[in-house]
Amino acid sequence: MTAGVIVPGLDYGPQAPLLDLASEALSDRAVPVETVNWTVPDGLLDIGPEPFVRAHVSAALHRLAGAAPDAQPVIIAKSLGTYAAMLAAEQQLPAIWLTPLLHIDVIAEAIGRNPAPTLLVGGTRDPSWLPDIAAATSKNVVTITDGDHSLRPPGPLRAYAQALGDVGTAIEEFLSRLP
Repeated sequence: MTAGVIVPGLDYGPQAPLLDLASEALSDRAVPVETVNWTVPDGLLDIGPEPFVRAHVSAALHRLAGAAPDAQPVIIAKSLGTYAAMLAAEQQLPAIWLTPLLHIDVIAEAIGRNPAPTLLVGGTRDPSWLPDIAAATSKNVVTITDGDHSLRPPGPLRAYAQALGDVGTAIEEFLSRLP
């Protein structure tokens, strides 16, 4: 059985559209879910957020292990939460990285070395999304044309709704392939 850990971004909480889609996809499968909530302290980005993210995700994994000891966790993280890539690689956990910070070498490297199934989702207008780096990880990749860091393309809301639909479908398909 799969279980989920939902990890927010810096200013992108678990109720925001992309993570809400992930929560709904997990809920549709009736699997246990742990949601990370945090208040990011001032200056965290200046001193390095990896230990902060690791502590929160490790605590969520611990809670999940207590609630569903036989479940295989999948980490689903947005932006800042992708600092959990090192932890995921160490524990060989499947992951969905929404707008991963691929411009940060340690994150891109950790994603690439994790042997577990992985999905990366980014937009072409997001400076953190580096399509060549994403492809070099040899992971499943979904690119939203003209999507920004929230994966919203410019123009009418219909384009954003379509992008969200594409992401939601990719999440569902990824989860359906997990044991």
